[in-house]
Amino acid sequence: MAYQKWCYWVDHEDLGKVRKSSKEKGIELKVESQIPCRALRTSWEVAYLTTPAWYGLCRRRTSWYWESEKAGRLLVVSNTSLDPLNVGNPILVTESSFKPDRLPSPKEITPLIRSEKYQERKPSVWENIEPVEKEFYQTWFERHRANEPFDFNIIFASHSANHSNFIDPKYFVAQNGFISPYSIAVSSYVCSSCLEFFNILGERWPIKYVVPCIGAILFAHLPMDQYFEVRDQRGENVNKNIG
Repeated sequence: MAYQKWCYWVDHEDLGKVRKSSKEKGIELKVESQIPCRALRTSWEVAYLTTPAWYGLCRRRTSWYWESEKAGRLLVVSNTSLDPLNVGNPILVTESSFKPDRLPSPKEITPLIRSEKYQERKPSVWENIEPVEKEFYQTWFERHRANEPFDFNIIFASHSANHSNFIDPKYFVAQNGFISPYSIAVSSYVCSSCLEFFNILGERWPIKYVVPCIGAILFAHLPMDQYFEVRDQRGENVNKNIG
């Protein structure tokens, strides 16, 4: 069965509906308080993220949550639609055959980072990188990209540019008059993809294409370099252009 996840931003009242429904159906409602992307596991039929999850293992990388309109809200992620519970409009994540025509060259990364819209939204702690993070990425590269020289500055620039492209898109496809931005690098060069999967970043665009970061590969078991379609089911408050 093709990968699908329905994601709902809810309040405590709506979470109560999900909890009640899960109990009636004999389904375990998982609780995640450390790693947001773990809720994307297919083996978890339904789960919700507590707010401390955004200050857990990836606290610097997920700090964008606290600067967003979703700060303080809870997130429910389900293998099936929860629309009958009337808990809001879902974000639908599905595996996609999408492949971008091109990705930015190293020289094209810098203009993305210099975007005023990106700089305005960037959390103050985003660039406060701990040595243990660099060590983590170096270990990953030694195991999975041994033929490439390891340069964390290049990796972090790609992380920043990728988020920027969902805030102020420069690399996108146009579909039915809508802008659909996409991840501008392979999995090893993107970070905190949960922000795009869950519409914390890129919330303006009704459809976007996202590759999982290393964390989502490790903790959610998503396939490396695979693009996923992230579709906002609201059908309103979305933009057809960049203006």
